[in-house]
Amino acid sequence: MRITEKAKNAALQTAIGQGLHYLEKDPETNIPKLMHLIDKLTPDDWYRAQRDAFRNVIESKSHWYDLILKVYDLDAGVRQTFFQNFIMNAALLGSATQEEVSEREDCNVPWAILLDPTSACNMHCIGCWAAEYGNRLNLTFDELDNIVTQGKALGTHMYIFTGGEPLVRKKDVIALCEKHSDCEFLSFTNGTLIDETFCQDMLRVKKLCTCHQSGGLCRS
Repeated sequence: MRITEKAKNAALQTAIGQGLHYLEKDPETNIPKLMHLIDKLTPDDWYRAQRDAFRNVIESKSHWYDLILKVYDLDAGVRQTFFQNFIMNAALLGSATQEEVSEREDCNVPWAILLDPTSACNMHCIGCWAAEYGNRLNLTFDELDNIVTQGKALGTHMYIFTGGEPLVRKKDVIALCEKHSDCEFLSFTNGTLIDETFCQDMLRVKKLCTCHQSGGLCRS
């Protein structure tokens, strides 16, 4: 009997959900055990490339493996949402959809999409290109929403905000996270607009992380 894609995905979601619960007890010991169990129970042609990638990270004990372990320092709700959106939706289900679309349309589908909500920035750093553009270039919320909606149809569930300073538009960034609960979002930021309210919003939506970056020589 042929297994439908829907049944395949449902089975994988159930297995990963149970596996993540198992990992909570002792992640460093149980991650290799869980990978071995997945390989043993999963048909060879199910998400083979994605499983090979995860297995290589685990066996090599690379910096990517260290990063996985650091996820267990996060808030439990944020961690669970990250696993669902980053591993399940972006890396597994999303990658499978991307392969199908790529083959059907004879094109490349990005695993992650970088987008600039705005060219504006609250800083004026010497040497930074953003200072030359002022605050005239902006994507509306509807345009941002449309990009994510179209991206998901192609299997892309990872979105990275650059700029300008993305958090000039932090209300729209949070609104986008609220609307697209099946995606993971990352914002590069100079960090100066992060306040307690925004931190609580990040904790509430559970699917946005920030990466600090500095531009040129600050004049502000």
